[in-house]
Amino acid sequence: MLKYRLMAVPLLALASATPAFAQSSDPSEAAKIDTTEFELSTGADYSVGSYGAASDTTVWSIPVEAKLRSGNFRISASLPYVSIKGPGRVVGGVVVFDPSSTTPVNSSGIGDLSVSSGYLLTRESGALPAFELGGTVKIPTASAQIGTGEVDYSVQMSAFKTVAPGTMLFGSVGYSWLGSPAAYQLNNGITATAGVNYKPSPRTDMGASFSYREPVATGLQSQAVIAPYLTQRVSDRFGITLYGMAGLNEASPRLGAGVRLSLFN
Repeated sequence: MLKYRLMAVPLLALASATPAFAQSSDPSEAAKIDTTEFELSTGADYSVGSYGAASDTTVWSIPVEAKLRSGNFRISASLPYVSIKGPGRVVGGVVVFDPSSTTPVNSSGIGDLSVSSGYLLTRESGALPAFELGGTVKIPTASAQIGTGEVDYSVQMSAFKTVAPGTMLFGSVGYSWLGSPAAYQLNNGITATAGVNYKPSPRTDMGASFSYREPVATGLQSQAVIAPYLTQRVSDRFGITLYGMAGLNEASPRLGAGVRLSLFN
């Protein structure tokens, strides 16, 4: 019988366990005045963890993402190229491995396509934060060694609140529905994020986020990941984001890091 282990593969800017900043190179953008902006980004993501196995499973990905923000509305699509090596394999953001198998997996290919959108319901007013309602659909475009072949859905309510000049608190609560292939039973569950974003200058953002996801399979721990980040808008048309990632339990990746290069219109 296969054994389940949960991981945060930072392929999807929309995955519930993914650091919150990945959904936007600047969390404060959800509170901007009416503007229209198109962003095209790519980069590299890396994560490693044992997830209870005798040896590590490492995952590399190179995502290509397009985002459009117009007034209160945003929409994005992301498609990664994924490489995984170790005793596990990725199935919809989960590493699954057979404890009796001694043959490591070494697979690579196109991952699943994710489409995300959101609408800013309210802007900050007095003591009230800004609220955004968002959702994500994962469309199965990956091979059987990388994805589940099933459609996943998620919805979340996000809040953003400026608490001091240049300092914003942000967080979200959501729910995800995971499609289960014939061989694996994955559980739906609650997701949540919380973090702080500091803006020392108009072109610089830094901060940290905490992400939580209920267990994706019976008998597992919930996932808990913390991720510091730095975003620099180098010019009006170019930006770069760096991040790190650390899991807080065995159900999470031990370490991770990534970079995003963004081109704006």
